[in-house]
Amino acid sequence: MGDYIAKSKAHRAKRDASIPASYLADLSAAGVAPLPDEKLPLPFSKSKPHMPEPTTIYPTDNVMGVPGKVLSLEDVAITETPIDKLLDLLRTGKLSSVRTTEAFLRRAVLAHQLTNCCTDIFVDRALARAKECDDTLASTGKPIGLLHGLPVSLKDQFDIKDTEMTMGYVGWIGRVAKSNSVITDVILRAGGVPYVRTSIPQSLMRCETHNHIYGRTVSPFNRSFTPGGSSGGEGALVGMHGSPLGLGTDIGGSVRVPSAFNGLWGMRPSMHRTPYQGAANSFLGQESVSSVIGPLTHSLEGVVTFMRAVLGERPWELDPILVSMPFNEDAYALKDLQLKKGSSEPTESYAAGKTQLCFAIEWDDGIVHPHPPITRALRETKAKLEAAGHKVIDWVPYDHLRAYDIIGRIYSADGGEDIRRSCEQGGEPVMYNLMADGKEAKHLSTYESWQVNREKSAYRKEYLDYWQATKDKTGTGRPVDAIIAPVSNWASCPHDTNDHVSYTTQWNLLDRPCVVFPVGFVDPAKDPKTALDKPYTGLPDNADQEYWDRYDPERWAGMPINLQVVGKRLQDEELLGLAKVIRDAGATLH
Repeated sequence: MGDYIAKSKAHRAKRDASIPASYLADLSAAGVAPLPDEKLPLPFSKSKPHMPEPTTIYPTDNVMGVPGKVLSLEDVAITETPIDKLLDLLRTGKLSSVRTTEAFLRRAVLAHQLTNCCTDIFVDRALARAKECDDTLASTGKPIGLLHGLPVSLKDQFDIKDTEMTMGYVGWIGRVAKSNSVITDVILRAGGVPYVRTSIPQSLMRCETHNHIYGRTVSPFNRSFTPGGSSGGEGALVGMHGSPLGLGTDIGGSVRVPSAFNGLWGMRPSMHRTPYQGAANSFLGQESVSSVIGPLTHSLEGVVTFMRAVLGERPWELDPILVSMPFNEDAYALKDLQLKKGSSEPTESYAAGKTQLCFAIEWDDGIVHPHPPITRALRETKAKLEAAGHKVIDWVPYDHLRAYDIIGRIYSADGGEDIRRSCEQGGEPVMYNLMADGKEAKHLSTYESWQVNREKSAYRKEYLDYWQATKDKTGTGRPVDAIIAPVSNWASCPHDTNDHVSYTTQWNLLDRPCVVFPVGFVDPAKDPKTALDKPYTGLPDNADQEYWDRYDPERWAGMPINLQVVGKRLQDEELLGLAKVIRDAGATLH
């Protein structure tokens, strides 16, 4: 048992030694305490065998302002330049990729010192790639691609040839990639500069970020809170402007939750739009609800740039499960969205300020109520859209508890065998995961799995019909254009408590694309705690009331508030256009 502790410690030391001393900041000069060491092995709860008992006390400080105290003014300016302007500077040679990469490396190292967000920092490799981008531009006069010279951070699932990647499992230490993941190749073809990889939870199947090798990643807004997961390292890194564009994955909320908990824009694309071939994952071979790759970034332009860049490289020629769908500019401009001006008038394409859209607000999902800051964000978003001339109606959830049950059985259909085998390979105990608990995770026979898929298909059809039927309520002659909903029941939360994900898994089950957008921050004066009138009872142990009772306005003060907008399957570009409408109505923070 102790062997996994020694292996983990040695691997961390190897990572730490790869960071040049010149890149490390003196945190004491900024008045910031380093993160505490978390001692292994972790004590586990007797009542919940896969849940560690909290023993390490983390500081409650907000470290978002530290870069301004530690980094040079030029580094701060480069790393806080909006991505569209940064790419323009890089493509035109007004700013070199080498200088840009150096700035982001320094800020990434600082973010790592403060939040423990990185698993690999490729200083020499990244600077060599950046020089290659600069030399190509200088010799040809043309940028390599849409991401020319841009540093891009990768979640610890994506292989880079000749580098070691563990995906958070001790048993994977020493595994060296023989080739790139397809998404890595696509980013390189588009001109990107991979420069760091970021932390994840053991097994990936957790909306927090903690594993035995690298320890715990914390929120830069309050280090006693989680940055979310499973792309939590990306969330913390991008949240601190340590990356202009991060790549995560989402099978149940793993891009959207870290985006929300760190005040970012993010996207869960429809399945089979972005290339997953060659990426590591849990549950490989499970195709009932597939994981997808999506971006975490600081703006809508960053999300759109990612989709344009990836789809512009024709990834369906590299990944056989992808649909052959280039980025649809007309759909993004909402030209494909026909709007009736009246019952007897012809349809026309969307024109800002001239035609009306209809959004629906999901105030809660009928399973767990969102905390007061989330509800305030929904109210404010509704008001902004109505002020812009759009119609907003209420969305009554269609049997979301049933969907939560279906997707739970899909996740645990192997009885936890995949996760247990991966942990046994390195001699480490399973953390957190009820999907790996033989008592909780029921192993399904082939026939039983087929029946769950039949339930999924039936539910998808019922939900589609339910959505389509809203055309009688919208006043536009069309069904609801998109749903605006919470990403989570809270605006982040203390470590080891983020164990409810129905607000995100709903849309994975239905394969609906989602865009996450920032709205504001928790304000105790605006978000006081109130009584919960009628708690939902669908979950055991009075879960709805328990989650509600945990809210403390003062403790949550300053945490980011985000929402998600949900669109129609495989109409990702239209959804991005609708997100632009929300942004242009002034309903987003930036």
